[in-house]
Amino acid sequence: MTIKITLKKTILSIALLAFFNLTTQAQDATCGTIESPESLEFFNNNKEQILNIEQAFLSGELRSSNAVTSVPVKAHVLRTSSGTGGLSVASLNSAMAIMNAYYAGANIEFFLCDGINYIDDSTYYDYFDSQEAALTSNNVPGLINIYFANSVTRVNTEGNYAICGYAYYPGGADTILMDNSCALNGSTLAHEMGHFFSLRHTHGGTPNELVDGSNCETEGDYICDTPADPQLSYSNVNSSCNYTGFDIDANGDFYVPYTDNIMSYSRKECRIAFTPQQLARIYATQQLVRNYFNCASINADFIADNTNTCEDTLTVNFTDNSFGATSWEWDVDGDDVVDYTTQNPTHTYITAGTYDVTLTISNAQNTISKSNLEYIQVGALNSVPLVESFESFTQPASEGWTTTNTSGSDFQWFTQSGPTTSSDTGPFYDNTTGSTAGIFLYTEASGSNLGDVAEYISPCINVNYSDAQLEFAYHMYGNSMGELHVDIDSGSGFTNDITPAIIGQQQTSPTDPYLTRQVDLSAYAGQTIKVRFRAIRGSSFNSDIAIDDINLTGNTLLSTESFTANSISIYPNPVNNNVINIKLNGSYDNLNYTIVNILGQTISEGPLRNNQIDVSNLSSGSYLLLLDSDGQKAIKKFVKL
Repeated sequence: MTIKITLKKTILSIALLAFFNLTTQAQDATCGTIESPESLEFFNNNKEQILNIEQAFLSGELRSSNAVTSVPVKAHVLRTSSGTGGLSVASLNSAMAIMNAYYAGANIEFFLCDGINYIDDSTYYDYFDSQEAALTSNNVPGLINIYFANSVTRVNTEGNYAICGYAYYPGGADTILMDNSCALNGSTLAHEMGHFFSLRHTHGGTPNELVDGSNCETEGDYICDTPADPQLSYSNVNSSCNYTGFDIDANGDFYVPYTDNIMSYSRKECRIAFTPQQLARIYATQQLVRNYFNCASINADFIADNTNTCEDTLTVNFTDNSFGATSWEWDVDGDDVVDYTTQNPTHTYITAGTYDVTLTISNAQNTISKSNLEYIQVGALNSVPLVESFESFTQPASEGWTTTNTSGSDFQWFTQSGPTTSSDTGPFYDNTTGSTAGIFLYTEASGSNLGDVAEYISPCINVNYSDAQLEFAYHMYGNSMGELHVDIDSGSGFTNDITPAIIGQQQTSPTDPYLTRQVDLSAYAGQTIKVRFRAIRGSSFNSDIAIDDINLTGNTLLSTESFTANSISIYPNPVNNNVINIKLNGSYDNLNYTIVNILGQTISEGPLRNNQIDVSNLSSGSYLLLLDSDGQKAIKKFVKL
């Protein structure tokens, strides 16, 4: 994935022009966002999951480069009681456009929801932060509420001082306050939105980050591709955007900061870029914790009637659950190409893989998008051996695994490193590394009820060993511990408890080692299966269940006589006559065939006779041939001329 960190010249010119119209006071005003213990705790509780999503974003594992998430904003413009003053519509639109140019690299775009809310009250026109409780009674739930004031003043015991604005880190209010002139300087609105999506100042409050980068994850802004920053200002950055200071760090090394970073205190006209890791952190924060925004008049949403199969083909009916749309564009396979413009399309996937789906909707006012990454899973993408330690997982629903909460509560599977959020339950460490840095999965019992169920389901797995075995590690510490069950689906629905259920507390301390369980899978040799870990919540919050190191292994590989797509060939292909010939690389019993068209509709079916199929009744086009031998299936694609 290419991550853009520069702006088009035209947009940058707008930002610079706006900046030079500022007053000296606005130029010198600083950011008023404050790092609170609560916001830092919120970040630390989600840190490992955020870092995992960052890694996937930076590595390009997230396939759809245009999988944009549209985030709604409510603009509140403060004017005098007579309706004069306030930010103009043109200025607001320009500020939003400049901010969107910065955030495009994080796959985020902001749009104004339901117009502007004008607050005509001179009390707030020149805003003091002591007025926040009264002013933010105007907040619209489910939106980012941005208030644009003639001026913004911080009130404290040491005296009042002008600030450009402030925001709240994740875990705080969905509110941003902006000084109008600062909103138009080309960088401060993006700066405050950066805080909203968990970015810190590059100088990190107290500039303790070392120039050599050795403590970049724990000091400064906790991001390692932003150099250590001694706290930039108009006094140590010149008009050519060069750092002119001579500050040294604790090791005696001279600082070499980025004066162009949006999250710095550099000159406003110099701040024109986020770094790749900053963009990745914005993206990760939006995906994980700032993902709940919806506009009342237009919202993009969709579902599919089937999202996964162990077969090599899948027909999916997509249902548009958006509202306010007059046109639709669907990219159903993550290739950044529009596949359908109908409201509720049907698509047949004919190649095994994992697919992103993006819906873009429009009306007269807005065009917005919603993307579900790795939404459609087709075919057995895995086989034995399968070794899963979760160390590379971005979230529980990663790498083809899915998680469901069948009870409608907060009882579900989470990734975690270090102790779980509740005391007196859950492990301190993972099983793989034995440290607080390692990742495991667990069910958080707080905020749920006795008997609630959380399911964790594997992707399709081809059991290609005759003596395959499932092994997993588990930790069940807590005096009101529930139950852990393991189920198997081999194609006709789940069979519960293929191994005896694990019930009640199994460890007596969070530092006790994990236990392991082995399950014989030889009965499923040659089949495609899904494994389900089914957790049942105990009587109180002291029932966090953890699992780790899910491994499927075997010693004896099945014979190549197993029936797969490689076991057969068809000719001629394309078919230019009335008969398809089937060549079998082995001997198979009870062979039946089915031919389906590209829409998944069955055209013909029956027993395979003399290794030939009559296709004289087929129209020109692409088709799938499905062969079945006593439940083992193979699929081939062919074209009829």
